[in-house]
Amino acid sequence: MRKFKKIISLLLTAAVVFLSACSGKTAGKSASSGGGTGKSAQKVELSFYNDYTAQNRASDDNARLFYDMMRQFEKENPTIKLDVTEISQDNYSNKIQAQNAGGDLPDVFFLKGSWVQSFIRNGSVAPLTDALNRSGIKDKYRQGIFDPVTSGGKIYGMPTQYSVTCLVFYNSNLWKSVGYEQFPDKWDDVLAASKKFKAKGTPATIALGNKDKWPFESTILSCLGDRFTGTDWTRSIIARDGKSKFTDDGFVKALQFSQKLAKSGLFNADYNAITDEQASTLYCQGKAAAVIDGFWDVSYINANASDEVKKATRLALLPAVEGGKGDTKATSGGAGWFIAENSSLEGEKKKAAEKFIMAMTGEEYSKNLTAKYGLIGPVNVGKTDTSKFSNVTQDYVNLINGGVTLTPIYDIQMDSTVIDVMNTGLQDLLNGSVQPADLAKQIQDAQDKAGAK
Repeated sequence: MRKFKKIISLLLTAAVVFLSACSGKTAGKSASSGGGTGKSAQKVELSFYNDYTAQNRASDDNARLFYDMMRQFEKENPTIKLDVTEISQDNYSNKIQAQNAGGDLPDVFFLKGSWVQSFIRNGSVAPLTDALNRSGIKDKYRQGIFDPVTSGGKIYGMPTQYSVTCLVFYNSNLWKSVGYEQFPDKWDDVLAASKKFKAKGTPATIALGNKDKWPFESTILSCLGDRFTGTDWTRSIIARDGKSKFTDDGFVKALQFSQKLAKSGLFNADYNAITDEQASTLYCQGKAAAVIDGFWDVSYINANASDEVKKATRLALLPAVEGGKGDTKATSGGAGWFIAENSSLEGEKKKAAEKFIMAMTGEEYSKNLTAKYGLIGPVNVGKTDTSKFSNVTQDYVNLINGGVTLTPIYDIQMDSTVIDVMNTGLQDLLNGSVQPADLAKQIQDAQDKAGAK
């Protein structure tokens, strides 16, 4: 049987060679008579997974622009066909990490910073360093933006956004109604205001939606923790060099303070039962005096808030903490999500993938993001006029361009197994079912298991 299959294989090979030769002669004749190249362009198909669903694109300007540019890319590159799969953000993490473990990844895909080391260990992602160097704009990307995807001097992803995860969006009219001209720069004043809002019947002083576990950690603790520990501590944790531990006094104090905020009634009562988007909706409806969230709420508030709330919305940074080691004018930010390339790609498919990735994350993307929506992209395109945009957008651009220092986002740069323990534990911490020191030990145990880099 094996011998018979070998004979058939030889016959098929001969047939292919004969047909190829005939095809070559025909192409040559066509080229000489018609002046063409004699070659028909070969179409390359790329599978691409992302979490920019239609629902997401309705209120996220980054997602909307990304899809607009993707369709434009297809028109300008007819030989590249994109087979696009959209997965909701809630499900994307499980799906793509399972495919990484099983060796069944798409050709191109969105990659979160905290997953990078796992994907590198599995040999799943290809370095994009050469493609970036060829682009000619490497030095225009914002400082530190490649940190989460850099390993061994190689860069394994291109940024899809410039992410600032901790911003206080507050309704200036509501805060004036309880005696504050702007969002307080001291937590004692925030807690004092919370009592006044309760007396007025405002459902929440600060809207929080932690159902999906990541919001409190990413949008509050990443910055609040740095206020207590300082950034050197955070960088040591990320490096897993053993110099800093989650059981250190500064981080335990950050957990204690987080629990204090929850116990004070600062947040809506159902904070662990609703999503981040639902919390933003509470704010947009005027049912919360503030929401602490990422840059994506600039788009969300512009798209969903009442005119009254939009006009009243202003931005601030998280208040300082007493005795903290961190910079009070800093907030958590950098690049959160990237586009990565499957390491198995070769030849024309690899070229097509890298062409697509660079087109979707380069200077044009950042220019369009600023010109169309007034937002800030991964590439520094200089100052632009944002006067035509909403006050929310203008506040955001002025805040970021005003010299705010960015500190690492926990769930983008810390090990993903550590973050899983942290996020689950924070839900328990906020509702009082676990104590700060105990949670700190659980997280450190996960850090110890992750080992040194």
